[in-house]
Amino acid sequence: MSLKGLFSFKLLLTSALLSTSLVSHAVITQVGSTAGMSQGPYALEDFEDGSFVLGFTATASSGVILASASSYASGGTPSGIQGLSTNSFPDPIMISFATPASSVGMFFGNDDTCCSSGFTAFLDIFDVGGLIGTIGVAANMNDFADQFIGFVSDQAVTSVTLRYGTGSDVGLYHYIDDLQFNRAGTTPEPDPIPEPGTLGLFGLLTGFLLRRKKQ
Repeated sequence: MSLKGLFSFKLLLTSALLSTSLVSHAVITQVGSTAGMSQGPYALEDFEDGSFVLGFTATASSGVILASASSYASGGTPSGIQGLSTNSFPDPIMISFATPASSVGMFFGNDDTCCSSGFTAFLDIFDVGGLIGTIGVAANMNDFADQFIGFVSDQAVTSVTLRYGTGSDVGLYHYIDDLQFNRAGTTPEPDPIPEPGTLGLFGLLTGFLLRRKKQ
């Protein structure tokens, strides 16, 4: 292989590795309350009736159901009298988005000491290529749906899955309420800062024009 060919190969390989690195490393920031959800506007689903807001689908292996907060969360709910659960347990809940989101959050509950001594609720986050990150919140074990799990991301998210523990080792129904999500790209972005190379080129052109003017 000639030196020119070897250089071209190395350049191509470096570009491929750089592209892979950029794609696989999402910046996901976990937020602890609705106040941290900073990429609005958001759609809100409170699960008070069977007519859900547009833009998402909720699924589970056993199917999902509207569930009474009094039965599943001892009446402790962020709003209304119902949330979303599953037909059997343990069964994680998947939320898929019609249009990719970049920020998603929800309340979870039914963390009852009757059937668990403690667990962490995890939210697995996916894009079109697969899992890009996971966040977690330790359940306070008071049975109420009073804990929030959410995030903002720099990448488009196609779905999230809420699971208690591994998803199969906690003998409780998964229960969520007040789901909120945005649409990726709807948050205004600041004007881009010119790259150093662009600034340098601008300086050279300015200098050249000034010299022409003096002549």
